[in-house]
Amino acid sequence: MKKINVVLRSGGKDMEGKSYEEAILELEAIVKKLERGELSLEESLEAFQNGIEITKYCNNKLDEMERKISILLENENGEIVEKRFMEE
Repeated sequence: MKKINVVLRSGGKDMEGKSYEEAILELEAIVKKLERGELSLEESLEAFQNGIEITKYCNNKLDEMERKISILLENENGEIVEKRFMEE
């Protein structure tokens, strides 16, 4: 059986500075490794934990982007106004 190195990323520290797209690519690679079934039980658990951390990181990135999005709307006076996407 081929040995595959899997690094545990505790607390998402290794994800800092990565783009959303880079994180998704890393998550896809982990999923492929798990699907092939070539990892030992311990390696599978570590890969799964890495995947969870990356998923949290990606969700946080998406939340951050949602907060930055604004929408241009026309008010009742016909004026264009800017509103936050998640404004209540």
